[in-house]
Order: sequence, then structure tokens, then C-alpha cells
Amino acid sequence: MTGTTALRRALFTGAATTAALVVLFPQAAQAGGMDPVEVLPYERVVINDQFVMGLLPEGEQNYVVSSPDSFDEDVEAAKGYPGTSINPNSISAGVNGVDGEIILLEGAWRLDEGVPFIAVTPEGQDWGYGAQPVVLEEADGWGTYYFDPARWAVDGVDTYTITASGPDGEVFDEIEVSLDF
Repeated sequence: MTGTTALRRALFTGAATTAALVVLFPQAAQAGGMDPVEVLPYERVVINDQFVMGLLPEGEQNYVVSSPDSFDEDVEAAKGYPGTSINPNSISAGVNGVDGEIILLEGAWRLDEGVPFIAVTPEGQDWGYGAQPVVLEEADGWGTYYFDPARWAVDGVDTYTITASGPDGEVFDEIEVSLDF
């Protein structure tokens, strides 16, 4: 059974809190900080055996997450879509789930300067993992991210908090996602 996204915005106190989290929970710093993957338009980014991602120059924050077998067809269809068109300095989120467990988190980000650090924290855990940012070559201000829980041996989780920080370490957006049955 595939789940859908349930979003809830949360207020976060900013750079001081982020710095305190890294001091108190150094695992968070160790688990993330991935360099962005730079891709050409329509290029496949392999997430795992089940999912691939591609970024499109058409529309606003337009990207595709699909199975490897349907990628080319999904990209062609997405060329006619407007994209996600998220607000400046914010993130979007999507989930794929099976049998009450999230198997993929993905989304887009939009930031005036730089590439954000996106932390993904499983419910009930005090520290998070870094999501993999993906950017379109020669396109500034937006990109995507993904987090494959199986890569980090995180299983049985149906709720995550996704926190996005700018290059200065200040949190600019936070979303809670869960499976909604």
C-alpha cells in the first residue's frame, strides 16, 4: 500500500538551536553533510533499485521520481507540468510507503543562496541523517533531495521530521511527514 504525504509546519528557533543540536548530538553532523549531485536536465539519478530521480528545466522546481522502467515516459509527461512552484526559502516533501513504513522521502527546495543542508529525523530519535541534495547544472536557487531509509538501516518508521538549514546554519523550514492511511 502506498502512503501519501501529511505535512505540518513547525516553528524552530534558528541558528542557536541548530548549533546546540550539533553539540548535543554530534551524530547528526556525522550522518549528513552530503555534497550535492549535479546533473544535466533529464539525467537519471539512481536512488536505489526501486527509484530514480530526474530534474527538468521546464516549469518551476520540476522533477520526477519514478521506477527505473518508467523513467523516460514519466520525464516526457513531466515536461508539460508546471512543477512544484514552492515558496522562496522553503522545502516540499513527498513520501513513498509500503505496509505502514516509509521507504523513500523526497522533495524540492528553494533557497536564495547556496544549497541547504537537509536533515531527516525519524520519529522518536534525537538526531537525524543528511538527505542527498540534487541540483541541475547551471541552475541556481532550487534543487531536490532524497532520503532512502534502507541505506541507513532505518526501518519500521512511519513519521519523519525534515529540517532545512541554509549555508549559514540557520533553519529556514521544517516539515513533519508521515503515512496517511
